Amino acid sequence: PLSQPPTLPAAPRALPLSPLSRAWTTLALELGKLRRKRYWLIAASATAVCLAWCSMLITHRASGPVAARHATLALDEFIQIIAFLMPIITAVLASRIVTVDTEERMGQLMTALGQSPLTRYRGKLVIVILTVLCMETALFTLVTVLAGPIGLTVTDSYWRTLPPALVVVACSTLAISAVQLTLSTYFDKQGIGLGVAAIGGLIAESLPYAYLGKFSWLLPWGIVPAATPIDTVASYKSMREIGDMTLASQPWTLAALAALVAVGWTVAAHLVIVHQENHR
Repeated sequence: PLSQPPTLPAAPRALPLSPLSRAWTTLALELGKLRRKRYWLIAASATAVCLAWCSMLITHRASGPVAARHATLALDEFIQIIAFLMPIITAVLASRIVTVDTEERMGQLMTALGQSPLTRYRGKLVIVILTVLCMETALFTLVTVLAGPIGLTVTDSYWRTLPPALVVVACSTLAISAVQLTLSTYFDKQGIGLGVAAIGGLIAESLPYAYLGKFSWLLPWGIVPAATPIDTVASYKSMREIGDMTLASQPWTLAALAALVAVGWTVAAHLVIVHQENHR
């Protein structure tokens, strides 16, 4: 009888990567693209400018009138700086991390290798969020560490304000990063995202002073002005009368609302990218 041909072993199947492994791989690839790029230089320069500005403010306050040497007042100034500057800084970082894919056709190469644009979007979003959070953490650390040693009065109002303020700022960072990254991804002209951030941040920051603070909730850049645990307008009067800031009656409720609004904006921004990819 004729001998049967040898049976070849089946080709090994590639083991599916776990979601966590895919996430780490995506982050590693995105971080690798940023080597020798201006992203980290922009982030470091912006951090240095913010730290220098805040250092001068806190030093000036410590050497000013005794009534103004209040750590909570300095914290309120830092929160306002974050509300005004971080939308613009986030927009610049989002623009930079998106345009990296257009250099040397990096995005087309990653797509050819099997990485979807939506996966890249998610990886970029995580990097932008972590970058901005590190910058904001540096500012909060500055005021917390230096307040007492340089002569500012640290009262209970400061410690009641700091935890919800951290939560609100983190939620704001999530929403703004998602919106700005979506704008940079959706529009080829990066000036659109930068302009929207500047105008949106200015409007959101101005609304509370016009007694229209509730409308700040409608904007991703308005989460910090709307949910700040310090009532800035009422504090002008209370600082003259009792020498202390006026805090929001329910700061943790505001923080919870900030989280809900941030999740809403993040999901909406994500759906825009999903819609864009499905209709290409």
